[in-house]
Amino acid sequence: MSENNLSYSESLKKLEALLEQLENGDLDIDLLSTKVKEATGLIRFCKEKLRNTEAELEQFLDKPED
Repeated sequence: MSENNLSYSESLKKLEALLEQLENGDLDIDLLSTKVKEATGLIRFCKEKLRNTEAELEQFLDKPED
């Protein structure tokens, strides 16, 4: 499943699991590069989702009340 099909929460959980694997040394060296690339994609997705949400909220909050 690509990060585009995941919600922010799902992406964050997956990223946290990858980080735990990295910190614990649970990853085989042959998978390390693949997992780092996956983590990078998830980070990029989460940052973009946060930026978009912030922009939407700013537009909503900047609108004058009717």
